[in-house]
Amino acid sequence: MTDLHQDSSASAHELAPQVDQILASGRTSLHRFPQPLETAYQRYAASVKSRQAMRAAIACLIIFNLGIFMDYAARPDLLWEFLLLRCVFATLPCLFLVWLSSRVSAVALRDWIAGASLIWISFGVNILVAMRGVPPGYIAFSVAILIIVTNIVFHLRTTVAICVSIAVMLVTAGFLSSRLEGPSPQDALAILFVAVTAVVTLLANFRLECTMRHLYLMILREQIRTGDMQRANQELTAMSLTDPLTGIANRRLFDKQFETACSTACDGRATLGLLLVDVDHFKRYNDTHGHLAGDACLKQVATTIAQQVRRERDLPARIGGEEFAVLLRETTEEGARKVAERIHSALAVCWPEGLAPVTVSIGLAIMRCPAAQAIMAAADKALYEAKDRGRNCTIITATAA
Repeated sequence: MTDLHQDSSASAHELAPQVDQILASGRTSLHRFPQPLETAYQRYAASVKSRQAMRAAIACLIIFNLGIFMDYAARPDLLWEFLLLRCVFATLPCLFLVWLSSRVSAVALRDWIAGASLIWISFGVNILVAMRGVPPGYIAFSVAILIIVTNIVFHLRTTVAICVSIAVMLVTAGFLSSRLEGPSPQDALAILFVAVTAVVTLLANFRLECTMRHLYLMILREQIRTGDMQRANQELTAMSLTDPLTGIANRRLFDKQFETACSTACDGRATLGLLLVDVDHFKRYNDTHGHLAGDACLKQVATTIAQQVRRERDLPARIGGEEFAVLLRETTEEGARKVAERIHSALAVCWPEGLAPVTVSIGLAIMRCPAAQAIMAAADKALYEAKDRGRNCTIITATAA
């Protein structure tokens, strides 16, 4: 689906109240929106109409130049004059205006340029039919087709379409009244036919504009709602995979990525490291300082661990009450050891005033092409050994599995 919201100056949330208010009011014939919704609509309409107008302009010029066969059938003696009028007088200026319109960013100016090309074509049409010596009814028919193209095919904004239609009628009336034989009742009927065509097509132009605006509101509202739902789903997904206290990954996300990392390491014969980090004597810390201080302590530990790992490769996670894990992808024993050392060093100095410091015990396992259960068991065993050795240290288990 095309993105209807293309105005960077207004967010979707700014447009949503205006969209809902207009649709709730039932004003489906509204011909102008309040700002900034009107600006957003004009940008969208310009992108749609510019593509349609470009194709329509080329098609109309091709059809216009194919009329040379009718010219030849009516006055073969004036063939070269007809070619000059169609190709040089009409087509080349219109092609220039089409090119100019494609280079203009102002939405209103594009419509006025298109209108100017159609007025110029009306001069060519009137000159051509006058050279053929055809009756006024034929002139009216040709100009009526031009007005239909102006108001329906090009779908210029209504104000521009009214001005162009009046200008085309004045040009036609001027040519009819300047004929050598003078005005006739048929001339009046021809002008009346052109005027009626202009009125009917202008009404259709207005209804098309209103319908397009209403459709724009309907689709934009659905896109805004869809975007809101997608953002809500993303937030819920993030919440389901993030530890609410510390803000790092939770056990669910860790388990998911842990299994994937093990499979990837086996496929590429890569080395995988796993750190299990346990806060030393955390129960005593909670009993002494209270649960609020305990929560602040866990947040600080999580932040410190996350700051010591490679963000693009490693995954720190809280997997239990005071237990954390760090998944080290594509690492070496030396690299994993340095991560553990940085965690110990950072925790020794990172504590803000008023928060009692703690230490951690770390179990580190390094394996090539590991099985998930095997590397987890090895890291867990190393962690318990670190606790047995007095805590605040790292024990490494390296296995070339």
